[in-house]
Amino acid sequence: MSESMFFYKLFQNSAIPQVVVNKDMDLILTNNQMFQSLHMEIRDVSYRSFGEAFHCKILESGRCRCGEKTDCINCDLRNMARQILHNERVSDNVIQYSFTHGNQSISKWFQLIGSQITWFNEEYAVLSFVDLTGLHRQVDELKALLTLDHATGTMNKASLMAALKDLAETEKNAGSVTVCMIDFDHFKLLNDRYGHLMGDKVLEVFSDISRSHIRKNDLLGRFGGEEFIFIFFETDQRQSLQILKRIHNELEAFFADTVEIPVTFSAGVIHVAPDDKILQCTDLLMNVDQMLYRAKKHGRGRAMCNMGEIVFRNFENEREFIEN
Repeated sequence: MSESMFFYKLFQNSAIPQVVVNKDMDLILTNNQMFQSLHMEIRDVSYRSFGEAFHCKILESGRCRCGEKTDCINCDLRNMARQILHNERVSDNVIQYSFTHGNQSISKWFQLIGSQITWFNEEYAVLSFVDLTGLHRQVDELKALLTLDHATGTMNKASLMAALKDLAETEKNAGSVTVCMIDFDHFKLLNDRYGHLMGDKVLEVFSDISRSHIRKNDLLGRFGGEEFIFIFFETDQRQSLQILKRIHNELEAFFADTVEIPVTFSAGVIHVAPDDKILQCTDLLMNVDQMLYRAKKHGRGRAMCNMGEIVFRNFENEREFIEN
């Protein structure tokens, strides 16, 4: 066996996905593990562009070549290969590669290790793809555990406070923001009468209903105990109050046939317009908490804001279900 054939077989049988590309990101050599890593059949892809051969999502139909679309400018793979070809130092060598497989869109994360070689006065890059997809998902899961409240799946207090502090930064408050603090009415009585499992169920159902009514970019977090905070972006007080009322009514209806005590909450609402003076986190919390206190004082089952109040529910016989 010749020396060149030996190294070729070594390359082909490597357990690490590897390719050799030229300066145009055309594939010169591709080993078998590279195809397996991207869930594709082994075939001859020599001198086809990387994106075309491996169904880059940016190229969509696969008829374009790497680098021909505007989005290709930001392609981490191309930029890193370019650095390797010029013997430049690569500071962050973790990339995400998104591709299509049948009707599916798949994303994988790789640590890209490369070296530059010269052959007959032409520069090539040898790229090795270490699959980090599983590790990346584990990191995402750990981050979720650190930022979410385990019982309700909403943001925990630490991540919620971080979001509120961000609102105090002028550059991050380009649009209007409405902050709502809610607190369940007679929650201790509910726990005492029906048990803490029922209280946990109320919080869980409330969180599920709330997520179905807020938009993807809005935030919901558990501030503590039975207190929650909504952060609505580009939403005025009137719209925010309407959302809260829908959540309130759906929650009360859900438990109407389960418990005798109406499952309701009160809310304080503060709106910050783009031209308003930016409140510090502590001031914002103090103001919205005062609004919540006023709502409780006025009879619960309602929200209070600087526009006035909106009643979610009139308690005509409040004393009756509290004392019985």
